[in-house]
Amino acid sequence: MLELLPFSPTWLLVGLCAVLFYLFSTWSYSTFKDLGIPGPKPVPLVGNYLSYVKGVSTFDKACYKKFNKVWGIYEGRQPILLVGDLELVKDITVKEANTFTNRRTFEGQGELLSNGISNLEDADWKRVRSAISPTFSSGKLKQMAPVVEKCADNFVANLDENAKNDVQFNLKDLSGAYTMDVISGTAFGVDVDSLHNPDHPFVANAKKLFDFNLFNPVVIIFFLFPKMANIMEKLGYSLFSKPVTTFFSAAVDNAIDMRKSNEDETKRVDFLQLMLKAHNKELDGKVPKDMVKHGVSKKEIKGNAMLFWLVGYDTTANTISLTAYNLAVHQEVQDRVIDEVNTVSQKRGQLDYEAVNEMHYLDMCVSETLRMFPAAQRFDRVCKEDTEVKGLHIPAGTIVTIPAYAIHHDPELWPEPENFRPERFSKEEKEARDPYAYLPFGSGPRNCVGMRLALLELKFALAKALQKFRFVTSDKTVVPIRIKNTLGNQIEGGVWLKVEART
Repeated sequence: MLELLPFSPTWLLVGLCAVLFYLFSTWSYSTFKDLGIPGPKPVPLVGNYLSYVKGVSTFDKACYKKFNKVWGIYEGRQPILLVGDLELVKDITVKEANTFTNRRTFEGQGELLSNGISNLEDADWKRVRSAISPTFSSGKLKQMAPVVEKCADNFVANLDENAKNDVQFNLKDLSGAYTMDVISGTAFGVDVDSLHNPDHPFVANAKKLFDFNLFNPVVIIFFLFPKMANIMEKLGYSLFSKPVTTFFSAAVDNAIDMRKSNEDETKRVDFLQLMLKAHNKELDGKVPKDMVKHGVSKKEIKGNAMLFWLVGYDTTANTISLTAYNLAVHQEVQDRVIDEVNTVSQKRGQLDYEAVNEMHYLDMCVSETLRMFPAAQRFDRVCKEDTEVKGLHIPAGTIVTIPAYAIHHDPELWPEPENFRPERFSKEEKEARDPYAYLPFGSGPRNCVGMRLALLELKFALAKALQKFRFVTSDKTVVPIRIKNTLGNQIEGGVWLKVEART
């Protein structure tokens, strides 16, 4: 029979393979069409991933406008539903939180980081979150304030040195050292003092972890072909640098050993000690599926400790740098902040925890910076069961992504969104605006658990600095600032500024 064909069997086989490959590459691409959800046309196998070349934020803003705030894309063959409608955001992240409990997880993070709170699901997430949350209560933050203040004083001492030498400097490097010292001291009781040693291994390793490129071949494979993760990990590849995760894993072990060997250390009331108190050795081994879990396992302690050490470094350092940049470019705004710092510190006699929390205009400046440059340009939830939200049918297993950056730059919600205007966060404007238009820390029960500590260290650093100095632009200052093509607020080329002593 094959001899009767007008072409060779080899070409028939090639053609059949090509058809099968095409069907495999595009099999899921009818998902959103069947649901009546618009979106950009995907490319076989890679979906819309190539559209990220111009920047995730740029892509999201264009789709947000073109497809009326709800659209579908594909990362490889994975359907992603993007929802920017504020009513839907509220329902998905808050009202229907039991259906949209979990975040999207990525393969290839390694065993320890996979046990971090951002990757845990359902009952495991609730159990670990309940152990972590007390760390960031008002009472605990007040206890941490002296450590934050000490680090902020060291931060200012470094600024003083730069002012005396009249040099321009990359504020991101200085801010990163400061946030590393804060998270090490407040969460782990470890005195890193990287402000006096900017090349400290803690900072050097943290920088390596956040040197993240969406178009790194390894990252592309993990994003677009998640089923290959096990093979990639066996070959020694992961989303994050193994030497870096090994370094911080050892640092966590050292911190834990220090607690065990020193009775005074066990009296601390910080993140690490709360986790150690919640340790349940039964969870360290194999646990029956029907067992009701209590406490946290050793892997969960280490995974969350690593996560907090790393996340506490980068996003807060970027926001300090970006806020200082905004003040340097808008001197009239900086004048108002300086007046407030003067007034509050004179009234209280010192710049302490209470004083920082009374600085409402400074808070407005930080909030506006986080609107312009949210720490996470997107955040997501996974739908656990078929559901309907405001007439939108969402099948079980759908990854729902909230495009925070696009929402923060919607001119209908934020007129002239590219402009820095702290007055957007006055009491009157906040009350008149939908609260879900501002999502710098996510939304609902799975928002950022450490946001209150992040805001505290942000305000301490800026207020202490503005007591003595003024931020000004320099020859190397890039205006407007450029954000790297990642999913966060990493800054292209750093933030180069100068400081001048106040007279």
